Amino acid sequence: METGELINFHVKVGDQVKSGDVLFEVMTDKIDMEVEAPADGVIESLVVAPGAVVEIGKPVLIMLTETEVMAFDFGDDDQPVAGVEVATPAPSVEANVVAAAPIIVNTNVKAVPKARVEAANRGIDLRTVNPTGPDRTITMQDVNGAQLDPAIVKRQAANKALIAKGIEMTRAIAQASFNRQVTAHFDHASFIAAWAKVLRGRPDLAAHEHIGVALIIESKYGSALPVFRDPDQASLDDLRALVASTTDAAKNGKVPVAMLSGATTTVFDLTTYSMSSATPLLFPNQITSVTIGYDSQSSKNISLTIDLNFCDFYDGALLLDALVASL
Repeated sequence: METGELINFHVKVGDQVKSGDVLFEVMTDKIDMEVEAPADGVIESLVVAPGAVVEIGKPVLIMLTETEVMAFDFGDDDQPVAGVEVATPAPSVEANVVAAAPIIVNTNVKAVPKARVEAANRGIDLRTVNPTGPDRTITMQDVNGAQLDPAIVKRQAANKALIAKGIEMTRAIAQASFNRQVTAHFDHASFIAAWAKVLRGRPDLAAHEHIGVALIIESKYGSALPVFRDPDQASLDDLRALVASTTDAAKNGKVPVAMLSGATTTVFDLTTYSMSSATPLLFPNQITSVTIGYDSQSSKNISLTIDLNFCDFYDGALLLDALVASL
C-alpha cells in the first residue's frame, strides 16, 4: 500500500481531542480505516482536503499536544505514524531561546568515533564543529567546545519546562516517601516487571486498565519517559529486548507513539550517576514513583513515593516490602 484516499475528517480546527478519538477516515485499495489520535491535544490545521490521495506517511493534520513524553520524535523514520503529524508546542520559556540557523563550517565531516558518539548524545551537528585534528578531523576537544544545534536547544528547553510544569502540578498532593537498601541484582527489565507484578495486586492504585511503567531515560532532548505496558505479563527475554531497543531509540530522541501514554507509575534509575538516593517525584495522574540509587557494588537503595489520597503509610511500607521481596 503506497497511497490512501482521505474520505472525511471527524474533527475541525480548534477541536480538543483525547487519545483514541477518531481523527479521520482513509480508504485504501484493501480496507477503509479510522485513524485515532495518538495523544491528547488540539487540532491546529487540516493539511489536505477530503477526497485527496495522500502518500502513506505524509501528514494529514497537525495537532498540538502535551503528553507524558515531550518534544520527541515519534517512532523510527521508516515507520510513519498513520499519517498523523503530531507537533509539540513550545511553552513560554521558548521565547527566551535563540533558534538561529546553525552555521555550517565543515561539510566534509571526519571525526574520531568517541567525538561522533558524544556529538550525537549532546545534539551537536558535526558540520558546525571546526576541526582541529590531523587532516581536519574532529576531536573530542572540538566537540567539547562546539555549540549545540539551536533546534535541539529549543526542544531541550521545551522538554524541561513541560516536565517541570507536570511536577509542579503534583507538589500540592499529600505524599510520603520510603527507602530500603537491597542486595538483589536486577536490570531494568526485571525491575519494572517485578514492580508491575506488585502493583497488579493493588488494582486500586492503577489509574488505567493496564499497568504502565514509565522508565526515565536520558536523551539528547532531555528526559524521555517511554511507557512499558503490562511488563510483568511478557517473557523476561522479550522484555529485555524491548527495553534495550526502546532505550537506544529514546537516547536519540525517538519514542514510539504507542509508548507515549498510559503510565501509572514511574521508575528513575540513578545508579549510573553515582547517586545514592533521591526522593521520587510524583508525575500527574500517577499514584506511585520509584527511584533506584547507588549504594555500593553489592547493594542499591530503592525509594518509593506514594500519593496519600490513595495509600496510607502502612500501604507504602507494604508496597516497598513486596517490591524488595520480588526482586
